[in-house]
Amino acid sequence: MASPIFFIHPPKSGGSTVISFFDLNKGKDQFVNFEWDRGDWENSHAKLMTTRIGGGHQPYGMHRNLKSALTYCTILRDPLARQISHYRFAANGKNGAVARGASVSATEALVRRGAISLDEWVSESLAGKNLFTQMLSGHSVVDESSLEVARTHVRQHFAATGVCEDMSEFLLRLCGRTGLELPFFFETNKTSGSPKNRTHLSETATQTFVSENRFDYEIFRDVNQAIEQHALQAGEVFAKALESVRTIQAAINQLENPYAHSSIVFGFDEKFLSKVVSVINQFDLTPIKEYIEFAQSQPHTTADMYDGFVDTVHNGVISGWAVNLSRPEERVPLEVRVGAEVVARGWSGEYRPDVAGAGYPSSHAGFSIALPAGVSDGFHVTIENSPERLHNAGVWRQGWHCAA
Repeated sequence: MASPIFFIHPPKSGGSTVISFFDLNKGKDQFVNFEWDRGDWENSHAKLMTTRIGGGHQPYGMHRNLKSALTYCTILRDPLARQISHYRFAANGKNGAVARGASVSATEALVRRGAISLDEWVSESLAGKNLFTQMLSGHSVVDESSLEVARTHVRQHFAATGVCEDMSEFLLRLCGRTGLELPFFFETNKTSGSPKNRTHLSETATQTFVSENRFDYEIFRDVNQAIEQHALQAGEVFAKALESVRTIQAAINQLENPYAHSSIVFGFDEKFLSKVVSVINQFDLTPIKEYIEFAQSQPHTTADMYDGFVDTVHNGVISGWAVNLSRPEERVPLEVRVGAEVVARGWSGEYRPDVAGAGYPSSHAGFSIALPAGVSDGFHVTIENSPERLHNAGVWRQGWHCAA
């Protein structure tokens, strides 16, 4: 069985509209929205294992929290356009959601009160600096290494990454990778208010933002280049399918949509879903089906996902556990590194019933790796040929842990 789909939802990047796509394909209330402050986190986890679709404003790494391999996907947006949209969204009370109990950050509250200008918001990147890089790398603090980590994650673990400037293209490719059949949407939670009322943004603030968010601009360019490359590689079968999707989507857009400026997280009338589906069924879906069949027939290599922990370093032996979440029956190859040099290797496989008892899919996850004589400088533990690192993995010295 394919891993559950997990949608990483960067704020104000068209993510709520992507959720409407999942509703069209799987039905109302099947998408599991993960929020850290919700009291039913465990119930959300259990529901995801049933519905197989979920996501939220969460970074890469949720497979570790959920102790299960995931099929990631995400959608990005021009970084400056996203930043401006977030400002307007905060200023209008999140399309009225604040009045219904939606949470706000301290800076969003100041925007709502008129205490922060658009220039200040943009020049200081108050809606997140290099947010895409942060979310796709899983790094809480972004540094020079985060961009390459984010790129590696996208290449190895994401079924599809698109841009909200072309929603139809993204959803068609996502169907091709996941087997979902309806690459359509209806707009939801689009920031309300006339663009004519936007506060002026200075060139100085714009230039500062572009400079400070250069990692996100690189990620955004990468995604657009990958989109162009896929269109060339898939050729006519993709072009015909995309033309058909655009035609049908144009008809859907003619419906009176009561959710264009409100979040479907608060619930919506299932009759509207039926209206959208009825429009879709008026068209010949053959070109779309042919592309999805073509895409599903192509080889796709997705790197395995891992989790693990270094427990101790004692008497020259590193002990801990590691699990291959994608293939729990497989032992995990491990490396001990000092800088870039591999000084020791080992495998998981020792009996650790406590790991299985904690909810992981293996009870033979333990490892013990002997360090060679003379290793005294800081070292860390990595998974062989993978950017994934174990928790508590380094930097270690003999007998004590220096940093996470």
